[in-house]
Amino acid sequence: MHRRLLTLTRDTRLALTLTILSGLLAGLLTIWQAWLLSSVINAVFLEKQALAQVMRPLLFILLAISGRSLLSWLNEVAANAVAVKIKTDLRNRLFAHILKLGPAYARGQRTGELTAAAVEGIEALDAYFSQYLPQLVITTLVPLSILFFVFPIDLLSGIIFLITAPLIPFFMIIIGKGAEAVTKRQYETLRLLSAHFLDSLQGLTTLKLFGQSKAQTQTIAQVSEKFRDTTMSVLRITFISALALELLATLSTAVIAVEIGFRLLYGKMDFQPALFLLVLAPEFYMPLRALGARFHAGMSGTTAAKRIYEILDTEIPESKVESQKSELARPSTFDLRLEGISFTYPNETTPALENINLTIKQGQHIALVGKTGAGKSTLVQLLLGFIQPTQGTLPNSSFTLHHSSFHFLGSPTPAPLPRHHRRQHPHRQSGRNSRRNYHRRASRAPA
Repeated sequence: MHRRLLTLTRDTRLALTLTILSGLLAGLLTIWQAWLLSSVINAVFLEKQALAQVMRPLLFILLAISGRSLLSWLNEVAANAVAVKIKTDLRNRLFAHILKLGPAYARGQRTGELTAAAVEGIEALDAYFSQYLPQLVITTLVPLSILFFVFPIDLLSGIIFLITAPLIPFFMIIIGKGAEAVTKRQYETLRLLSAHFLDSLQGLTTLKLFGQSKAQTQTIAQVSEKFRDTTMSVLRITFISALALELLATLSTAVIAVEIGFRLLYGKMDFQPALFLLVLAPEFYMPLRALGARFHAGMSGTTAAKRIYEILDTEIPESKVESQKSELARPSTFDLRLEGISFTYPNETTPALENINLTIKQGQHIALVGKTGAGKSTLVQLLLGFIQPTQGTLPNSSFTLHHSSFHFLGSPTPAPLPRHHRRQHPHRQSGRNSRRNYHRRASRAPA
C-alpha cells in the first residue's frame, strides 16, 4: 500500500522535495548551533574571554536559530501543500470513478460508507503525506549527518549513537504490529457508524411513521459507544508506544552523558567537544522520536487508503452502445430503440430485465407500469446510461445519454440537444392539479 501511495506524489515532487530539504537544512543548522554554543561556553568559562570577543559567534547562534524557525515554517507550508494537492486529486478521482460505476455499484454499497471513504478516509491521508512521509526521509538523513560530524571528534560516542539508534525503529515496528489491528478495527467501526447514521437520516420519515425513531436512536448510541471504545484503544497504544520510545531515547542520551562525563572527569577528553556531543545527543534522537509519534498517523492513512483503492480497483462495466462513425454527427431522429436488452445486477443470478425490445418514437409519451421490483428503475437507468446491459446493445440511432448527446458522461464534443430537451423544471403538483392535468391530457389523446 505504501508503494501505491508514493505514486500519488508524482505531481507534487517539488513541494515534497522542498519539505525534505528544509528538514535536512534545519538539522544541519542544529549541528552548527550546537558547535557554536559549545565554543562560546568554552571561551567564556574556561578561556575567560569578554563579551566583545564572543559577539560574532553569538550573532551566528542567533542567525542559526532564526534559520531553523524559517525552515520549520517552510517545512510546514510545503508539507501542507503536498497533502492538499494529493487529497484534492484523489478525491476527484474517487468521485469520478464512483460516478462511472453508476447506480449498479452503489446499489450494493451503503451511502454512508462511501461518504466516509471519500471524506474521512481521504482526510486521514493528510497526516500521512504532510507528516509521516517527509519525517521518514528526514529521520534517515539527519542522524547520518550528525554521525558524519561525531565520528571524527569521538569514535566511542559515534559507536554508541550507531548502536542505540536502531532500537527506536525496532520497538516502533513491534508496537506497530499490534496497533495495526486496532487501527483497522477503529476505521471499520467509523465506516459502520457513518453508514448507519446516514441511512437513519435518509429513512427518518419512514422511521417516524412506524414509530421506530427512538429505537434507532438507541442503536446509533450503541455504535457511537463502540467507536469511542476503539478510539480509546488506539490512543492507549499510542501513548504507551510514545512512552516506550521516549524512555529509549532518554536512556540512550544518558549513556552518552555518562561515558562523556567519566572521560571528562579523568581528563581523557577536552571540554569543548564533550559539551558539543552532550548538546547534540538529544538532537540525534529527536527525528527518531518524531517518527515514532507520527507513525500512528501514517498507519491511519494506510488503513483508509486500502478501502479507497478497493473502490478505485473496481472495474468499470464496458459500454454496450454501438459507436458512431463521427463524433460530430447528429442523429436524424431522436427515437429510443432497445433490442434484446437484458441486465443482471452484480452478485445476483436472477435477471432484473430479460430480452427487452422497446421503441419510443420522438414526441411519444409512455408510462412504465409494473409491480415493485419489476425492473422499471433498472430500465430507466439503462436509458440514462448509468448502467450497461449484460446482453444486447443500444444502437447508435437511439437517443441515448451515454453517447454524444450529453457532455457529463465524458463526450469530448457533445452534439446539441433539441430545444424541448435542453432544460427541465420538475416540480411536485398538488393532487387536484395533477388530476386536472391528467384529465386534460386524456381528453386530448386520440381515440
